[in-house]
Amino acid sequence: MLKRIYIDNFGCLVNFELNIDSINLFLGGNGAGKSTVFDVLSRIQNFVLGLGKVGQFFPIYNCTRWQTLPIQRFEIEINGNGGNYKYELAIEHSSEQSFVRYERLFFNTLPLLNFEKGEVQTYDDNHRPGPRYPFDWSQSVLPFFMPRHDNTKMTWFKKRMERFIIVRIVPTLMSDISEQEEILLNLNMNNYSSWYRYISQDQGKVAELIHVLKQVLDGFVSFRFDKISEKRSILKLRFASSENSNAPPIEYYFGELSDGQKMIIALYTLLYCTQSEDYTLCIDEPENFLALPEIQPWLIQLYDFCIDGKIQTLLISHHPVLINYLLASPIGYWFERESNAPVRVKKISNQDAENTGLAISELIERGWLYDPA
Repeated sequence: MLKRIYIDNFGCLVNFELNIDSINLFLGGNGAGKSTVFDVLSRIQNFVLGLGKVGQFFPIYNCTRWQTLPIQRFEIEINGNGGNYKYELAIEHSSEQSFVRYERLFFNTLPLLNFEKGEVQTYDDNHRPGPRYPFDWSQSVLPFFMPRHDNTKMTWFKKRMERFIIVRIVPTLMSDISEQEEILLNLNMNNYSSWYRYISQDQGKVAELIHVLKQVLDGFVSFRFDKISEKRSILKLRFASSENSNAPPIEYYFGELSDGQKMIIALYTLLYCTQSEDYTLCIDEPENFLALPEIQPWLIQLYDFCIDGKIQTLLISHHPVLINYLLASPIGYWFERESNAPVRVKKISNQDAENTGLAISELIERGWLYDPA
């Protein structure tokens, strides 16, 4: 489980630190830095997985504009595999290029990797130093380590980084065409069909997903892939006829569904196909395109999964139902900032509502959350 994030000199985040729980709700006005946290997590994930070089994910223009510091620093801490992992990354910018100043990985404070000043020092699972050698300053070292019997801790960390799902779902962009299985979801979830091909290998989880979709999606029967060329498949859904129970199911291309139907399918797939697999879901405004009776059952199930330790979730939302339901427990964070000033975060307590007799969402609407009248 992700436990801590530290970000310095990225956009509006300066010396920013946040401790994370099993379920977390980010609140605050537009431009307060909520989505920026998700953005940084996504960039670190892609960098660690070797999907690009440092200049692609950490260009100089992402540095904080009202500062002149040339160095960006990032840290994440993850609990798992019997201990605590700490990953540290510093990016240095010059007029000519951007490069890795250092990249480090620790397990229970003991080193697994130290890449600094263009030289790599490796360590085995017992933290004994291995060979030192030069390496390209423009990329992460981690993708170049192949799994071995003596680096299982590092291998675990890399696999755990694949289990961050960071999305702001745009149903209109979700394609029904898949050319291959894909382990990572894109930000707008347009590659849902390819990701579903990957996670559907677990037929037990797919059976759970189909069972719950039958309850929340009128007439839904099952998923199906049709092969349309050597490499391409298309995702279809089968729906029962509402007028004739004996009639064969009617098939629709995934792209023919409404935005609301796609959103429901996406949200429940995220829950039921990642539970108990140590995933961290970061979802920006999951309530979009859905009515209250549609989002509320999903929210209740999400909360139960998080409390039971089956999944970890970070949500950004402005929806009053989500705010009031989730803040029955102290899991909210209020983001605020002034122009050309760093983000400040305050933990929201249900005590704020009890002191005024108003719901948290109403305190936010009136601007009274931290300045009660």
